[in-house]
Amino acid sequence: MNRFNEIAKSWDANPRRLLLAEKIFSAIEKKVKLNDKMHVLDIGTGTGLLLMHFITKVKQITGIDNSEGMLKVLKEKTHKAGVSNVDYMLFDAEKDILPENKYDLAVSSMTFHHIENIENFIRSIYKSLRQNGKICIGDLETEDGSFHSDGNAGIKHFGFDKKTFAALLKNAGFKNVSVETVFEIDKNQKKYPIFSAYGEK
Repeated sequence: MNRFNEIAKSWDANPRRLLLAEKIFSAIEKKVKLNDKMHVLDIGTGTGLLLMHFITKVKQITGIDNSEGMLKVLKEKTHKAGVSNVDYMLFDAEKDILPENKYDLAVSSMTFHHIENIENFIRSIYKSLRQNGKICIGDLETEDGSFHSDGNAGIKHFGFDKKTFAALLKNAGFKNVSVETVFEIDKNQKKYPIFSAYGEK
């Protein structure tokens, strides 16, 4: 049982998650000029906390996630809001393949530390982008394993070293790569830095 299916309905009740999505979206907007011709891929979209920031700014958003429960909540949310430019795909980053040359921008908030083989997946994202497409990934910087207060089941990485993550993007073919700290989460009486990684095809 995917644990995210069980917690999907209460996911948006956490104000820390809402703030984090806002901060990551703000970091994306500083790097990418959004426009009404863009098709955006939101990786690990969950209940759409990041995705919903894009709906009035781009042509189309595809949200992918490996939790049916999360996608169900997102579908209900977009239907209630009368949103018509969002589509959804149940997707497992460890084994499913993204369509090639389809998206203008790939984004993600706090998903990559749940993916084991991120090197292969980043290469798949590169192929999925159109020429001059861009990637913007928000995630945890290296931490000691204490970030997830409900245990580390399903956690594949305790955050990432910024230089290592930048190298992964460059090795996949991305240019003009930058990985910068954009926010700190106060939790468990600690501060956990969040980075925003950017690259261009």
